[in-house]
Amino acid sequence: MIKSVIFDMDGLMFDTERLYVRSLEEYVGPKTGLVFPRENILKTLGCNHADFERMFPDLFGTAISFNACYAMISEWMTLEMETHGVPVKPGLYALLDALKAHGIKVALATGTSRHIALEYLRRTDTLRYFDAFAFGDQVIHGKPDPEIFLLANKALGGTPEETAVFEDSVNGLKAAHAGGFFSICVPDLIDPVPRLNFMPDAVFRTLDEAIPLFREINRSN
Repeated sequence: MIKSVIFDMDGLMFDTERLYVRSLEEYVGPKTGLVFPRENILKTLGCNHADFERMFPDLFGTAISFNACYAMISEWMTLEMETHGVPVKPGLYALLDALKAHGIKVALATGTSRHIALEYLRRTDTLRYFDAFAFGDQVIHGKPDPEIFLLANKALGGTPEETAVFEDSVNGLKAAHAGGFFSICVPDLIDPVPRLNFMPDAVFRTLDEAIPLFREINRSN
């Protein structure tokens, strides 16, 4: 039986990873005259702030500092979302409503810092669905280490065996698998499944496609 669910955020709940890629290719790159290869940008998806900073010089060089680049990314993304809103992934509200209706507890586990993540939830009216939170600035080890999922699950009072994790990234799915959770993949910019040495427990194109799965799992237990 699945008694609780943990959601990743960027690329899973919100289409913010696409905005992140655009910020580098359409704003930071042209403004600085630097090239940010798409394949290297994609390697940073799912990283927390500390891991992103550590990887930055190897992926993008030292012509611009991490802090300067991060500030420009944040500037562009903030303006984009103030203008157009936080882009919500298809099926999110339907799935959250279904989980709430079935009495399933819900947590957020994101590598994004607390103040940014909570602002996204407030802007999209999704804060009310969550019972617990774990943020990137609360953990030492980022994904693929399961630390953030274990922290979120502890806050829910659940066990990994009875908790499903929704993820879109390679590192996120590795973290869920390593923690012993029921892993659900909803791909975003890249399909993570071919890059894994295991199969997620379920794969869906959109979040709401998972609703019948929870009905079936809980009916059979």
